[in-house]
Amino acid sequence: QQGKLVTAERAAAEGDTVVIDFEGFRDGEAFDGGSGEGTSLELGSGRMIPGFEDGLIGASAGEEKVLQLTFPEDYQSEELAGADVEFKVQVKEVQELELAPIDEALFAQYGLEEGTEESFRSEVKQNMERELRNAVEASVKTQVMDAIVAAHGELELPASLIAQEVNAMRQQMFQQFGGAAPQDLDLASILPDEMFADQAERRVKLGLVVAEMISQFELTAEPAKVREAIEDIASTYQDPEEVINWYYSENEQLAGIESRVLEDAVVEKLLSTAAIAEVECSYQDALAKARPATPSE
Repeated sequence: QQGKLVTAERAAAEGDTVVIDFEGFRDGEAFDGGSGEGTSLELGSGRMIPGFEDGLIGASAGEEKVLQLTFPEDYQSEELAGADVEFKVQVKEVQELELAPIDEALFAQYGLEEGTEESFRSEVKQNMERELRNAVEASVKTQVMDAIVAAHGELELPASLIAQEVNAMRQQMFQQFGGAAPQDLDLASILPDEMFADQAERRVKLGLVVAEMISQFELTAEPAKVREAIEDIASTYQDPEEVINWYYSENEQLAGIESRVLEDAVVEKLLSTAAIAEVECSYQDALAKARPATPSE
């Protein structure tokens, strides 16, 4: 994380970053969104469609590559889903990560008062263990939530709730990119319902089913579990106690934690009667596969 990218006078390998100019063509015509100049791309990051990054492994600065690829069938753009395309890529630079030296300057960046290599490695290990635990829990939670959705495929949902969720998602997206919307701005014309319909339906379905399970199983947000969740979040900050106090002073934030604790209780209850198969994977794969999985997802 504290390393820096430096020019590598060699062919690109997985994990390297390449600086590229590229342009995509379909049936000989350039298509929208298929080009870029001076783009930095980490090979193996999965940012591009399958085959793009693999096609640049072994390339050197100054080399031009022509990639014959196919967009995934489930690609977000219907016009490009499943389409055969050609990318012309000019490799401008190959970069590799130069690790930061393990010294007092690095220790200070991590806020370590002792400032020793032993304390630094201990801190990093604790952080990695926490990230791994959270990633595994998130992955399992995702699988459970996916199973809940699949098991209630025929559940009829109130159109009004879906509409409310669509509007909430639309507002959230607009705020992420441009702040509060003027009152006279027709957001629905810019961000149509179709963009959010599937995800809104999933959220509503999960919200209703999980709420029913909480009632059926008579689950509560145990104060000790809530405290544990807050402390886990706070442990990543320099002043954990200040963060803990902030959560308990903000009712909305506290309610969010309590909701998450209840969702986790539902997952734990369902797993207690489920057939579980353990799968071994690397640390990096575990983190890459994890994604948020809640009714508010």
